[in-house]
Amino acid sequence: MKLRYITCSDPRENVPVEALLRLSQHASVVEIAVQAHPSKMSIGMPRNQWFNRLLKETLCMPKAPNLAVHVNMEWCDNFCKGVIVPEIKDWLFLTRTDGTPVIRRWQINIYGSKTKNFYAEEIAKLLNEFPDNEFIFQYGNSEYHRMKNLDKTGAKFSILYDTSGGKGELAKTWSSPLFENHFQGYAGGLSPENVTENLGKIARAAGTRTDIWIDAEGKLKNPKTKIFDINRAKQYINAALKWQNSK
Repeated sequence: MKLRYITCSDPRENVPVEALLRLSQHASVVEIAVQAHPSKMSIGMPRNQWFNRLLKETLCMPKAPNLAVHVNMEWCDNFCKGVIVPEIKDWLFLTRTDGTPVIRRWQINIYGSKTKNFYAEEIAKLLNEFPDNEFIFQYGNSEYHRMKNLDKTGAKFSILYDTSGGKGELAKTWSSPLFENHFQGYAGGLSPENVTENLGKIARAAGTRTDIWIDAEGKLKNPKTKIFDINRAKQYINAALKWQNSK
């Protein structure tokens, strides 16, 4: 199993932009993922301003960092009705000088947001409008039929297997990839301390697949301050890289 990305999720406005961008360059597979929802990321809010500054800085970097946005709450609900809110649309259309998206990957957190409506055909139209972007759907077992219906549309999408719904609870078992024609990632309770052990378990579940990624969030925070910790993120990345290089 080869890791596509080692994702570090949920840095916020209390993390210096420069430090976060240095972390993004730690290895080519590092991905920085920012949680987006209207209660914190609407226009004019501190996190929105911080994120826009981060995006502006990436445009000056010779090596583009891997950036993702995880869409939550009402913005997630809107997306699943086929509607992209203005804030998301502005970021989605942002490109580098070579025409590539500044934010390549978009995760729609339907499971954690408990999204009620899911219009597969409308969602498929959105996905097809942005072929240069990768759209990921957070998956718990209750989402199987929704993913099956979206798969039937022929749309291209990816799946993040997270049975805790973003709560950071370690999975008892890691499921084999649900669909052969869609990329799959794994999340839920991964930490610098346990990622090596769990990568072995994930690799056994994934078999020969080479399109796998991992995503850590809660366990990257400082246990005392509950703030995203650059050093813990580096430890997590290094542990995952060490596991991969040993294979």
